This record gives sequence, structure tokens and C-alpha cells, in this order.
Amino acid sequence: MNRYQYKDLTIEVLNEPTYKFSSSDNNYNYLKHYFGDGASEYPTSKHGIKIYQDEQIINSCIIIGSGGATGISKNSSLLDNDKLLLCCCDSIFCLTLPDLELNWKIQADQSTCFQIFKNQEDYIIHGEIQVTKLDKNGNIKWEFGGSDIFVSIDNDEDFKIENDGILLTDFAKTKYKIDFDGKLLETYNNKKNIR
Repeated sequence: MNRYQYKDLTIEVLNEPTYKFSSSDNNYNYLKHYFGDGASEYPTSKHGIKIYQDEQIINSCIIIGSGGATGISKNSSLLDNDKLLLCCCDSIFCLTLPDLELNWKIQADQSTCFQIFKNQEDYIIHGEIQVTKLDKNGNIKWEFGGSDIFVSIDNDEDFKIENDGILLTDFAKTKYKIDFDGKLLETYNNKKNIR
């Protein structure tokens, strides 16, 4: 679960794997529902948002996505002033606070969006297949893809933002460095510079 403080409110973002839309058997029934493309027929991941004031829930919504499954991790959501951004399957959802209205949503990866980071006025998305930069209105500024997916099975760091760029490692252990405009600066394969 991720927890944020917004003014006098506490916001919780949590996994809701057993939630069923329009079911009376849910542990909690959310006030608002937002769906990714295809999610009403084939839901993969479900992430709930609850807003508390004085330990009472005053608003809530659930985001239901389709595509590569996601969970809630340290960087899978982001509080940016009066906006809450959340990775769910292949999309990024931007909600306004405290009303939890959907400001925008965008498919930012063909499979799965793992992490979201603020970069000046924009957002950088670590996806399974690509890295994407979005502006504050959810428009895609650029996309960068490697020769394989940006996932590691042996705990190598597959995504890292540094002062001068973004370091990426793909499944085949090829390493990339790109700048904040999505331009490739260097590529390494087994410690050998191939660009």
C-alpha cells in the first residue's frame, strides 16, 4: 500500500485483487469506477484509492485495468500537488484531488507500466517494453524501446534516474543510457560499448 498526506487528508492506494464490479460481496464498495481499455471484459489488475479525513473515508474510487498485471509498489503511484497519478496495467491514470475525478488516462506501454516519476513538469514512465515521457496533460512527448523488455530476473537494477539521464537494463542484460529527451547516449553489452 502507498500512503500520502494531502492537506488534512490521508490517501491510501492499495491492491484489490478480489474486487468484482457490481458485486455485493466486495469487502468495500468504491464510490467511483474507472476502467482501462478492455478492462470491463478482461480485468487484470484492480487498484483502490481511499481518502480519509479524521480516520473516516470521505471519498474512494477503484481503477480496473487490462493488460500486463501490476501491483502497488513504492513508485507505482505519485502525488503531484492536487493530482494523484497511478500505474494500472498498460496505462497511467491521473485523478484530481480530493474529488477523485478522472483528469486523463493514457496507454503508456504496450504491456505494463511499472513506475512513474516526476521530471520537472513532466512524468517519466518505466514500462515493460518502453520508457515514456508524458506532459502534465497526459500527452506522449517521447518513447524509447530497447532490444528486449526492461525487466530483470536476477535483481539487477533495470531502471534508474540519475542527474544526467536514465539508466536502463533489458532482459538480455544490454544497458542503455538515455537523456531526458529520450535520446540514446550509450549502449553497453557485457561491459562493451556498442555505440
